[in-house]
Amino acid sequence: MESTIVVASNRGPVSFDHDESGMLTSHRGAGGLVTALSGVFFRDDATWVAAAMTDGDREVALEGRPIDPGSHQRVRFVVLPTERYDAYYNQMANRILWFVHHYLWDTARTPMFDEETEVFWQHFVEANRAFAAALADEGDRHPVYLIQDYHLSLVPGMLRELRPDARIIHFTHTPFAGATYLRILPLHMREAILRGMAGADVVGFQARPWVESFLLSVRSLPGFRVLRGGRFVVDDRVAAARAFPVAVSAHPLRETAARPEILAHRRELEAWRGEAALLLRVDRLEPSKNILRGFLAYELFLRSHPSWLERVKFLALFSPSRKALPEYQAYGDDCLGEAERINKELGTKEWQPIEVRVQEDYGYAVGAYGLYDALLVNPVYDGMNLVAMEGPLVNRRHGALILSRNAGAYSRLGNHALTVNPFDIRETADAIHDALAMPDEERMRRARGLSRRIQAHTPPSWLASQLEALDQVRPPEL
Repeated sequence: MESTIVVASNRGPVSFDHDESGMLTSHRGAGGLVTALSGVFFRDDATWVAAAMTDGDREVALEGRPIDPGSHQRVRFVVLPTERYDAYYNQMANRILWFVHHYLWDTARTPMFDEETEVFWQHFVEANRAFAAALADEGDRHPVYLIQDYHLSLVPGMLRELRPDARIIHFTHTPFAGATYLRILPLHMREAILRGMAGADVVGFQARPWVESFLLSVRSLPGFRVLRGGRFVVDDRVAAARAFPVAVSAHPLRETAARPEILAHRRELEAWRGEAALLLRVDRLEPSKNILRGFLAYELFLRSHPSWLERVKFLALFSPSRKALPEYQAYGDDCLGEAERINKELGTKEWQPIEVRVQEDYGYAVGAYGLYDALLVNPVYDGMNLVAMEGPLVNRRHGALILSRNAGAYSRLGNHALTVNPFDIRETADAIHDALAMPDEERMRRARGLSRRIQAHTPPSWLASQLEALDQVRPPEL
């Protein structure tokens, strides 16, 4: 590849802090997006632009630092004032844009947009402008700009104004709201987001339904014309919207599963499970993951099939998510309260139907992946869902996958999973029964199909397909 790569995301691949001696040290970044992209962009001549999260990040800031000692890959940080970062990230991105793209609002009551919302929006605009300016500075050797996710939806258009010759890809890792639901947003916000994303040469999504939602929305904007094959015309410039489903690397995941500390987790869980079947879910503790209905479906399964009482355990592993936001805190409390009620009503002194563990421990989750008989992945909507792909790669029991039809992973894995309407607890309860009672031959066939489908794609091929689409729409300058 002749061009350099410049990646932009809210959270970076590394973050910097001072140790006890005062030296600046780095540690890997957290979050699902960083996990999905790890190993894709770690190449020569790559720069990652991210928001400064720590005092160490702010110290590094403009001059940047190598991602690893001796590496040619570097990270550069955008410094946003605390008030601006909170408004851009917590208020606008996570309380408004996340909710619209995951269809999470109780529209009889929320949202209500007012003057405060407009203040949040202006901070969001300025935060995106700061990212665009930082990217424009990273402009030598005709770079390819890879702008990640809904937080930075305005950046492509802003960067296009600063660098008209730029070759830009914007990739959204979440779902994209349907054209009618997107109209909940104030008109100027909706149009700015659509025009901002359309500033890219290639607009990427996890699955075809999200591409169609985007194209239906831009079709209504003045000056836009949608062509065949996902292409559209804006300002006499042709761009394309395509699906590029993200992939998971099997080898590093299996290496992680073989580590001594992960094997110790697995032994602990085997002892805890005993002879019972294991139903597993691994999620962030937040509303889009549909945890509450998952618990209710499990309760319905137990009440409908009492022979499974004391013969199955449900392990729910949750990582805390956005605890400062009241909607997330309230939903988490409701989920934990429902699990406690089910345990009180159906449990015995020797057996609890649900074991909930709230912890930030990826290794523990990988250990649990190896043991499940059924994996429940039932988000209301999800861009892709990495759990649905990670679990089958390291599971040792030919475990069945119960998968929401509204997850992006459905288009890739649906033929080998037990698929459900995430809003239908009866259908989900029946799928739990079918997964646990599945004959061994069918269980093995489905598990092998899941593994084949997941390994047919790799993170490098995910990136390569986007770059190929970019070359088709905007060939590199010679």
